[in-house]
Parts: sequence; structure tokens; C-alpha cells
Amino acid sequence: MEKDMKPGRMIRFQAGDIIFNEKELHPYMYKVLKGSVALYVNYEKEHENVLGILEENRFFGEISMLTGRPQVYTAVALNDVLLMRVNEEQLESFLSENRGNTLGILKSMARIIVTQNLNISMLMEDINEILKDLPDEKTMDPKVVMRLKQYQLRYVEKTYNPEESFFSANI
Repeated sequence: MEKDMKPGRMIRFQAGDIIFNEKELHPYMYKVLKGSVALYVNYEKEHENVLGILEENRFFGEISMLTGRPQVYTAVALNDVLLMRVNEEQLESFLSENRGNTLGILKSMARIIVTQNLNISMLMEDINEILKDLPDEKTMDPKVVMRLKQYQLRYVEKTYNPEESFFSANI
């Protein structure tokens, strides 16, 4: 379990420890100093997916920390890990004292944006294929057709603000 959870400190987790859970408010960003961390959606549930494995000098948790929104994934220590934990109040001094980390955080956030854009594009392609392949709409449940069209509209309306789209309420 977590040891020495004072803000801005190095903390250790043992293999298998959950660092934070999906949908949990957890206002910290982490830098992996030693070991590796896996990020999951639906951790230990039927539709579990691994989003990625982060090793030394990689960051995670920064979007939730900066937005005050719940985590969108569960972070699990794959082996014994040493992490640097930073909260929003400490971020400016952390970056001043560790200027090289600014680029690492920006790259981490850029990877998230690229991944989300790719996922949205694939989802839109899937929706278009489903709509194209639908038999006569009279035989298809109109609620399903309407829901698919709503997904498309929601995407088009929110493309100017990816954060809103990313953090919008679950459908």
C-alpha cells in the first residue's frame, strides 16, 4: 500500500498495488522514478483494457489533477515502483526546480490527445459503417438509430473543445 503520502514526496508501491482507481477524484500527478505502472480502463472487470505501460521518467494523472475531474483510468504498480507525487499547488515550483520535466508532461498530455483523437476517429468510422449497413430504418429500432446519430452530433458539436467532449457525462 501507499507509504509516505505527504504531498510532493517520493512514494513507493509494491507490485499489484492500486495507485488510484478509475472514476476516483485523485488530485495528483505522478512521475515514474523506478519500476513500471500499467493504466487500465475497467480494471478487473469484464471489459478490462490496458491503455499503456509507463516506465521511468513517464508521467500520469496530470489531466485529472489539472481539471479536478475524476480519473479516467486505474493505475496499478506492475512491480515495485518509486513515484514522485505532485499536486496542483506544487506544480509551479516542481517545474521551476525540474525544468526538464516540462517537456515530459507536455509529451504525456500530447499522447493522451492523440490517442483520444484516434479513438474518436475509429468510433466515428464504426458509427458511419453501422448507419450505412442498417437495413430499412423502419425495421431497426428507432431508438438505436437516434442514439447513433446523437453520438455523431455530439462529436461534431464538441470538436472545438476536446476536453469537454472527453469529460462529458457517460452515455
